[in-house]
Amino acid sequence: MITGEYGHMKTNFFLEKKGDFFIGTTSPNAHKRIVGGVKASFAKSMFQADGSLVELDSVVITNEEISGYLILEKKKYFLKGKKEGKSIAAELLGKSSGKIYGKLEATEVTASEKPKDYQLLWREIRELTEKYIYNKTVLQTKDWSNFCKEMQDFARVAEDDAEFAYGFFYKAKELPFTHYAITGSKEHTTQYAVAGLNISEDETRPSLTKLNEQTLLLDVPAFNFRVRDIDTLMQQIIQSNPENLIIDLRKNGGGDMEGGMRICQYLSDKKLYGGVMLSQAYWDKNTTAPSTAEYKNFKLMDKANYAWFKKEVRNGVEGLCLVTEPLANTFKGKVFILTSKSTASASEPFVYTLQKENIATVIGEKTAGAVISMEHFYIQNLALTVPMLDYYTYDGKRLDKVGVEPSIVCDPKEALNVAIKTIAEKK
Repeated sequence: MITGEYGHMKTNFFLEKKGDFFIGTTSPNAHKRIVGGVKASFAKSMFQADGSLVELDSVVITNEEISGYLILEKKKYFLKGKKEGKSIAAELLGKSSGKIYGKLEATEVTASEKPKDYQLLWREIRELTEKYIYNKTVLQTKDWSNFCKEMQDFARVAEDDAEFAYGFFYKAKELPFTHYAITGSKEHTTQYAVAGLNISEDETRPSLTKLNEQTLLLDVPAFNFRVRDIDTLMQQIIQSNPENLIIDLRKNGGGDMEGGMRICQYLSDKKLYGGVMLSQAYWDKNTTAPSTAEYKNFKLMDKANYAWFKKEVRNGVEGLCLVTEPLANTFKGKVFILTSKSTASASEPFVYTLQKENIATVIGEKTAGAVISMEHFYIQNLALTVPMLDYYTYDGKRLDKVGVEPSIVCDPKEALNVAIKTIAEKK
């Protein structure tokens, strides 16, 4: 299976003929192997038929045509393709939208085999993690020790890639850091859509809406835009000179920090210090986080795309200090930022800094608390992400697994209305 969301994964399907249809699942009882016997009954609703991870439903094979459904994590894909001898090749489609989410290639075999030696895979993952993790002291914690024991036991019983990846995700949730996960390799999946993502790549670019004569709404779904995209919008804002600017980050799961840093240059007429990113090289020499007075000793980070991060870490940098210089023309009105639990990663230093500097009022839900920079490592057809740089705010707080508390707490669905009401009350 290859999908835009999960990447490339290998598995066995067990098929059964029922009337005119074939039905099937990946290895049964995955819920018991992942969650454990006692908890498995409570977790079964998270899985497919027979406690498996992937299910084939209502599959019809007529001559050389195959159709039906594939269900993965409760997402239902329409399956359409060809059968040739003992092999099938089918696309995973949205039945009404026609979007292509991935493909399934399968060959009939006489006996099932595990796609991988998962004990060996776990040993390789552990070695990579212990070599590259942002701070080796986390490897001395009880949380890490328990996780390793659970993964060692689980690797002996895991049946396929999807099961191994899901089990890894489930067990890693208790660790004291985020951005640690296994997925299928996504190196060749950019042509596939992502299920549940109802916006196109173009629609992830920032957009500007005029709410009224005094208020503009800047929607920033992700920090993956080009600088010139945000420059055009911010210059429009400054020229319009509204009293209020609302920045919507409720769907913003991060991206390059460069985008957030660029917006900051338009929102403050003074230099902003956004905190520091610390690497393993720092923690190899220190046992405590640096004082804020020491941040100036680190390399200044005035650009922050992923490729640059990766290069700096590989070159042994100890820390990177986020700094933005104001531009010639800055926004002088009031700023409001909308957040939710989906506001994550690069969004969170942006939110925290503007709130701490009294530049913005934050409205909505506490942010995700997933603020750490990772790197991808490819092992066979799977991808491992390892956290490589930890983030501390300029006043010395660690946000990973913590998040940013809003100034005004409300249901994120109502955050825009609350912002508009707050603006009206302040007149």
